[in-house]
Amino acid sequence: MEIVIDNIIDNPIIFDYTSFLSKLCQQRLSLMDAFTYLVPSFEVTIKATEKNNLSCAEKLEKKALKVLSSNASDTHNLIRLLYLAKQEGITQLVVHLPYYLEEQQLTELKNRIKGTIEYFQGNSEQLLFILD
Repeated sequence: MEIVIDNIIDNPIIFDYTSFLSKLCQQRLSLMDAFTYLVPSFEVTIKATEKNNLSCAEKLEKKALKVLSSNASDTHNLIRLLYLAKQEGITQLVVHLPYYLEEQQLTELKNRIKGTIEYFQGNSEQLLFILD
């Protein structure tokens, strides 16, 4: 997959997967956190009525801390992340990765999401997901 994009949206939503993994490993779960991890729709239903002033990127990271797991594969976590991004109405998401994804991982992502994956400014450690 050698597609390189030249034009990007003015203010892309950026998700730093590297720092996210660090936060995820340091996180301590309460009983309620464990329950919402097992049944993520439970939290989404409760939180849907709450109003907050978080940006789209902050909302995405907050939800990702509840749903993604350091025990899951990167591919599985990215699929979940993209699903959460769609829930937030995000159509373009730049993900900074700590390392290159293998071609097999990129192929699996492409097959599992509705959208396209492109390298962000020629760097294969930064991917732009354009969600349909």
